[in-house]
Amino acid sequence: MSGQQKNLRVQREALEELWRLGLSGHELLSRHTTLVDQFIIDQFQASEAVARARGNIALIALGGYGRRELYPFSDIDLLLLHDWKAGRYMQDVAESILYPLWDANFDVGHSVRSVKGAVNFAREDFIFQVSLLDARFLAGSEELFDKLWKRYRAKLLDGKRNRFVQTMDHFREQRREKYGSHAYLLEPHIKEGKGGMRDIQAMLWVAKAVFGLPDLRAIEESGMLQAEECRAFQESWDMLARIRNRLHYVSRRKNDQLIFEYQEEIATAFGYHDQEGLLGVEQFMRQVYGHLQTIAVTTDYFFEHVHEVLGITGTGRDEKNLEKAVVLRAGTIRLARPDELVQRPYLLMRLFLQAGRTGMPLHHRTRQLVSAHLGLVDDRFRSSRRVAGIFLDLLMGPDPMPVLETMLETGLLTAYIPEFARVESLAQHDLYHIYTVDRHQLQAVSELTRLKQEEDSDLFLSLASPHLVYLAALLHDIGKGQGVDHSVLGAELVEDIGRRLGLPAEERACLSFLIRYHLYLPENAMRRDLEDQAFIEQAAGLIGDVDRLTMLYLLTIADSRATGPSAWSSWKATLLADMFLKVKTCLEAGCGNGDEVDDGSEEQGVNWLREQVHSLLEPGEELRMDVAGLPADYLTSFTPEMVVRHLRLHRDQATVLQQKVLIFPEARPGSWSLLIMSKDRPGLLAKLCGVLALHNLSVLAAQIFTWPDTTVVDVLDVVPVAQSDFEEQDWEALERDVNLAVNHRLDVTYQLHKRLHGVVGMRPRRKVQQLVQEVVVDNETSRRFTVIEVYGGDRPGTLYRLAQTLADFGLDIHRARIATEVEQLIDIFYVTLRSGDKLTDEEMVDKVRSTLLHIIAEDGKNA
Repeated sequence: MSGQQKNLRVQREALEELWRLGLSGHELLSRHTTLVDQFIIDQFQASEAVARARGNIALIALGGYGRRELYPFSDIDLLLLHDWKAGRYMQDVAESILYPLWDANFDVGHSVRSVKGAVNFAREDFIFQVSLLDARFLAGSEELFDKLWKRYRAKLLDGKRNRFVQTMDHFREQRREKYGSHAYLLEPHIKEGKGGMRDIQAMLWVAKAVFGLPDLRAIEESGMLQAEECRAFQESWDMLARIRNRLHYVSRRKNDQLIFEYQEEIATAFGYHDQEGLLGVEQFMRQVYGHLQTIAVTTDYFFEHVHEVLGITGTGRDEKNLEKAVVLRAGTIRLARPDELVQRPYLLMRLFLQAGRTGMPLHHRTRQLVSAHLGLVDDRFRSSRRVAGIFLDLLMGPDPMPVLETMLETGLLTAYIPEFARVESLAQHDLYHIYTVDRHQLQAVSELTRLKQEEDSDLFLSLASPHLVYLAALLHDIGKGQGVDHSVLGAELVEDIGRRLGLPAEERACLSFLIRYHLYLPENAMRRDLEDQAFIEQAAGLIGDVDRLTMLYLLTIADSRATGPSAWSSWKATLLADMFLKVKTCLEAGCGNGDEVDDGSEEQGVNWLREQVHSLLEPGEELRMDVAGLPADYLTSFTPEMVVRHLRLHRDQATVLQQKVLIFPEARPGSWSLLIMSKDRPGLLAKLCGVLALHNLSVLAAQIFTWPDTTVVDVLDVVPVAQSDFEEQDWEALERDVNLAVNHRLDVTYQLHKRLHGVVGMRPRRKVQQLVQEVVVDNETSRRFTVIEVYGGDRPGTLYRLAQTLADFGLDIHRARIATEVEQLIDIFYVTLRSGDKLTDEEMVDKVRSTLLHIIAEDGKNA
């Protein structure tokens, strides 16, 4: 390493130390650029190859380096420009510059071109074309550099402004498709995402190429952006620069995505602390989203203005009167006379209603006009029945999402519903949600609209007050961020909102109920035994009527879909539909209204099922199990056709079943169903769960039955841990390993331990949220069973250890629900003692609880 390289390294280390002491933002970038400039210029001037070259050579910085925005681990983009005389020497020249940079651990992007060659390549490659806009002379021939710039402008910019902007539009659209079309993603890309650095650069490129405006100050002086807009823009730009600097330093590489792993570290470094019910990291991310939104909105305004000036979008004077004072002109919604807002404030809301009805956006100046007149949204405006009617109409429109987003961006939504400001740009620091709270609620409204258009329109038609479910979608998480149960707080908040909107008392009560219990269906469908009639009756009693149940069901689907891909699956859809239909049937039969249900109805139903099974058997068909002896809960859990199949397998495989566990797999929507038949063995479910984990299968639910002759009939619903097809699974190997395990010839505990600690892919992913570790023993929910709820980390093998422990305590598991909510594992076991009684002895309850807690705590430490 040369002395210059050592000196550069020392200076970069000193710069990093200054960063640790607080140097950040654009000052850090400028100093870093200056260091690198000096090193590269020294290499160029000391190069023997440059001295030998007979001709003109110019060393030019491009891209971010050209803009003097060199981040700690960003690439250095260089152009070695030469005339025809120096052409033959350029390989030696390039090597004399590049080798020292590579030796100093820089990533260098470079090209060697003539003036003509550079311009011709820029004509074909738009990325290179815009990087030349940032070209900065470093060393060599300034005359050659000037020649490049003049030819570049003459060939690529003069008379071609529209094409330049349209190409930029195309790249912006592509980028947003790839990195997200909004600034609300929970792990935002600081460079490429909406509102990120690339949006800033796109605006500056267009300003320079089209209008000759070299920087933000020049844009402000031109009047294209207002002074206040530019100040906010600069503040947000500085904040993004600070974040990007830190991302590079803490990850020790070029890294521009603010993933969970770095959010907490940066929040702490920037001085954010937990307070007022919000984590420090959530406060920090709230600020980040605000800055991203500032950049996104300002650059969108700028581009709309450019389109209008250049005539890229329609500029015709033909206009259509949509209503008095609201017109459609050149594809945008505008006010015919802006001064009418003061006399008729309700026009603020009418603008958005017309945008929803026509599918056309508000003109950018109209949006600014709305923001400038938010003072008109006072208590009288918020309590106006006329305005409320307009708002509910647009909320239920054919495509409310763009309308609601613009209402949020202009500030009208939070001005009209001040409670919404509590969750504006509020982060949800987990891997479950993919949007901020405000954007998630808007998305829920959009999903509800899509649901109506897709498959469940009949459900909407059955509702007496469909606007309530739309309001519930918009407001269901409005209680978040206050450090209390958001469902309870949200239910309280919407009482006032409903009163202002003029909702009658019964509708306010219904809206409050929907928000208070918007998590009831998904939590219970995933965790409860839906064959337990007592639970279904409890649910019916709580919900009260079919109308509320339908709205709760629709809201649940919309909420889940809006949360993100981790929150929705065909398995969850099946469970929700099952619970909805069971509770609906119960409500229609009057079983949830507090009236006594006919005690003989269940017995009659079981007898009818026995008759159905008999009717499906061949005349005189012999079985090894009398249908009359089959347990009632078993019969009510399967269709008669499935029962007949089990009986015939039991007969045909009688000899094998005395010696082996048999597994019959079947692919179903959302999961794979495993029928397991065997003679009864202690701890069978535990060993099944352990072997399934070894075969990369995750258990979702289990139903466990034992016939009077000690035949076990279990049905487990499973899904593959990794993406794989049903046919690819080695079912024979699975059955073989289960039999080895139940015969004590396969040490499941040891194999799981080896798998977890020996294979990187089986190790649990990083945790980004506080996981609940809790064990609840409940003797109230079910009439027949003790329900044990275990909350812990999602780690392969945990389910096996829990089930084995319950078996060791002499508890029989009759049902199990395993709900994994991203990182949080929720295991629900329906158990009895071997005698068939509930677990009620307090001393034993404490032992079971403490042992299970020890397991999940130990697994949490090892994660």
